[in-house]
Amino acid sequence: MFDLISGNGMIQTMDRGLTLASKRQTLIASNLANLDTPGYRTRDFSFEGAMKAALDGQSSPNTMATTHPMHLQGSGSESLPPSTDPLRPSSERNDCNDVSLDRENMLLSRTQTTYQSASTFMQVELRKLYSLIREASAH
Repeated sequence: MFDLISGNGMIQTMDRGLTLASKRQTLIASNLANLDTPGYRTRDFSFEGAMKAALDGQSSPNTMATTHPMHLQGSGSESLPPSTDPLRPSSERNDCNDVSLDRENMLLSRTQTTYQSASTFMQVELRKLYSLIREASAH
């Protein structure tokens, strides 16, 4: 049996993009949830850097290492993206919280657009595969 999905680079790339966008949305939601938490520091990672690392086949620093032959191999899509340098927000409140509602809303909007684009590309690629399968089964 052919494995059409794991051999398709476009689907693998979009899978990684969807995973990274989802993880970034989780971080942004966490930042927004801690908007009023004293001392909370904004957390984020570079989506572009994580995507570039994924496309280059690099592993993130958070990838599990296998030190014994009996260890399970971790999946690249399950590892966390590399963290970025600490953010240097333009303003910090008196309670040492540096979450900016405007920044988080802007990032959330961008990340949602990225997620929707990757999802659309994935659907197009899967439709191509489906049509190939239908044509092959018709003959």
